[in-house]
Amino acid sequence: MELKQVLKKNKESFIKKWFQATIDTYPQQTAKVLGKDSNRFDNPIGAITHETIEDVFTLILEDFNQEMLEKTLDPVIRIRAVQAFSASQAVSFVFALKQIGEDIIDGNLIREFDKLVDKIALAAFNRFMKCREEIFLLKATESKRRIHRAFERAGLVAELSEEDLLGSKKS
Repeated sequence: MELKQVLKKNKESFIKKWFQATIDTYPQQTAKVLGKDSNRFDNPIGAITHETIEDVFTLILEDFNQEMLEKTLDPVIRIRAVQAFSASQAVSFVFALKQIGEDIIDGNLIREFDKLVDKIALAAFNRFMKCREEIFLLKATESKRRIHRAFERAGLVAELSEEDLLGSKKS
């Protein structure tokens, strides 16, 4: 049997186990809450995590590229990027798939499956780094604004008017 057929046949089991493994990366009390309810309003992080896992699994059953995979992983990675996870902790949930795969997939397909998991992990890491870059840029921009406002209040920096700008062009 082909790998995609095996994955499709065991889709629900994979998703259920992968979701559980993902929420188990959180502290025990948080994991209890995340695993309880998949209602987007009562448990938005749990719901988004479950939806993303389903979407990623559906995507790997089709033909996909790295960009599509990153975009699909974005919601859960974006959440983990703003939480207190290191890069390795943030993407570790992807590697849980390898253990799940070993329990379900025959030995002759496991190497192909491991390569697929590695692609997912690389996409997750790329997305995590992009999210962290965005966070850094937002923080840096906000710091610049605060400093500029403080200098303005102190009278150390003056905002140029239209006349000042036009006057400097004529000179």
